[in-house]
Amino acid sequence: MGKSSQTRGRLLLLALLLGVGVLGAMRESRIGGDLAWANSYEAGMALARRTGRPLLLSFQAPGCAWCRKMDAETFTDSKVVELSRRLVCIRLDSDTDAALVEQYQVSEFPMTILAYPQGQEIARVPGYIPPDRFAAALNTLLQATAKK
Repeated sequence: MGKSSQTRGRLLLLALLLGVGVLGAMRESRIGGDLAWANSYEAGMALARRTGRPLLLSFQAPGCAWCRKMDAETFTDSKVVELSRRLVCIRLDSDTDAALVEQYQVSEFPMTILAYPQGQEIARVPGYIPPDRFAAALNTLLQATAKK
């Protein structure tokens, strides 16, 4: 193998590694991860009532590092994404949705509230939740609401 072939091989490997790094950074910066979020609180609530699907309310705050970690790790996990398709997911921002933050008495971020389709709260989970624990919580929610 000549020097130019080795150089090309190393450049190709470097390009691949950089590409993977860039894709990883892009994934981490995607707000909301891979979950399908309702367009608004009102639209999400209407959809939940119409379909009977339980609610996942995710309260986030600008500049919140744990919120970004939820987006990058938990909301991109394949099991979490799969389970979330059986819910109505509503993402709420502490600045934009201040009235809802007050209504739901959210005082820390991220905050996840799981609720029945009519809006009655089932569980409140403050802080970052790793994907495996989040998937387990969604399973429990889906089982509880299926019996109702």
